[in-house]
Amino acid sequence: MFHKREIPKDKWRQFFDRMSSSVQGKGVDITILSRDKEQHQSKLWELHGVTYDPHDDALIVSCKRQEHVIHSPVAITVEGNGQLMSSINVITAEGPQETVKFVSPLLLSV
Repeated sequence: MFHKREIPKDKWRQFFDRMSSSVQGKGVDITILSRDKEQHQSKLWELHGVTYDPHDDALIVSCKRQEHVIHSPVAITVEGNGQLMSSINVITAEGPQETVKFVSPLLLSV
């Protein structure tokens, strides 16, 4: 059973820098949830890494052919169980929620 846990903002950069070493080549599906509908941005991107840039206040999902940038995140939660992670949920200052779902749960190296 997977559980959600919030990552404190002061730990975002460190958490995603550590996580990125174990996600290269994994498939992801990005979903944007607005007030009225759910929109799939893309399916099955090949992931290179996820980083938080505090200077630009953006979470960057780097994939083989493109980047997906989530501007002004205010809360980030991850869903998983121990070292397995199934998704990253981001609430932005503008209101929409974005979810990065991993095609299969990731085993994070610590």
